Amino acid sequence: MSLWDDLKKKAIDANPELAAKAAQALEKAKEMAVEAGQKAAPILKEAGGKAAAYAQEKTPILKAQALKAIDDAKVKRAELREQAKRDKAARAEMIRTMYDTTLSPGDVNFIEEPFHHFDRQFGFFMITGQVLDTEKRTSTQLNASHHHSGGGGYVSNGSGYISGRSSSMHISSSRPQEHEFWGRRDDTGKESCYQINNASLRLREGQQGSMVFMHPAGTQTGQMIGLYNHNAEEHFVIHDPVQINQLFGIYLEEPGFFNQNEVTTTRNRLLQALDVRLGQFASYMALHGKGPERLIEGERVE
Repeated sequence: MSLWDDLKKKAIDANPELAAKAAQALEKAKEMAVEAGQKAAPILKEAGGKAAAYAQEKTPILKAQALKAIDDAKVKRAELREQAKRDKAARAEMIRTMYDTTLSPGDVNFIEEPFHHFDRQFGFFMITGQVLDTEKRTSTQLNASHHHSGGGGYVSNGSGYISGRSSSMHISSSRPQEHEFWGRRDDTGKESCYQINNASLRLREGQQGSMVFMHPAGTQTGQMIGLYNHNAEEHFVIHDPVQINQLFGIYLEEPGFFNQNEVTTTRNRLLQALDVRLGQFASYMALHGKGPERLIEGERVE
């Protein structure tokens, strides 16, 4: 018998009547709690139903308002582009606001806001699902380069030098790590395989993940740019800003002698804007990763 049980027994032996009243009071309190819970249940159910109905009623309204704000921003950009053809100040304003977003990652419709770079536009969509199987493997890639130089030299006044031809071969190897995993989409139940060259990606079977894809306006396919592991609460950049710029050929102009500063400045602004959008999508996936897939500017084909 523990010390507590011993003290309780002594208290009951010392005053059995008081102990009996305490037991009755405790039993009465339990009965009252059960009764209160039974009375509250239908009230809470009704309140929950009203809240769900209200949210369902408001969601289309909020979505329409968000999409109207995006459309208004598109109209404003179009007006600035037209005016920029004639007005230097309008062009400066267009460039200054080129990467601005109307919505924040906290808005469920944020993913529907396109990314603009001058006259080019890119859309995004998100897929959420469960990891079914995952595997990492390393492959070896060989790279070879060849250098060849012809013979040459000079002779003057009976002196000089002559060199023969030379040839050299340089071979290097790399071992990129490929991450392959199967996932089942929450919205359709379809199973798909994804292959990513990212050594830092960490996923395991049974975890929930969200992926954001980017695609040019008017196209039907996208490239995965970010992945969020909901169980581990980790975000992984699948393609960084430099890689995104190369993948989609957003701005590949090389600086020359006269436009070096302009080209460099434009490229740096683009990479910075892409980096900001990647960070925003990390927040978006964490907040809305369990929602339905959303797509703008065409349908995705797997």
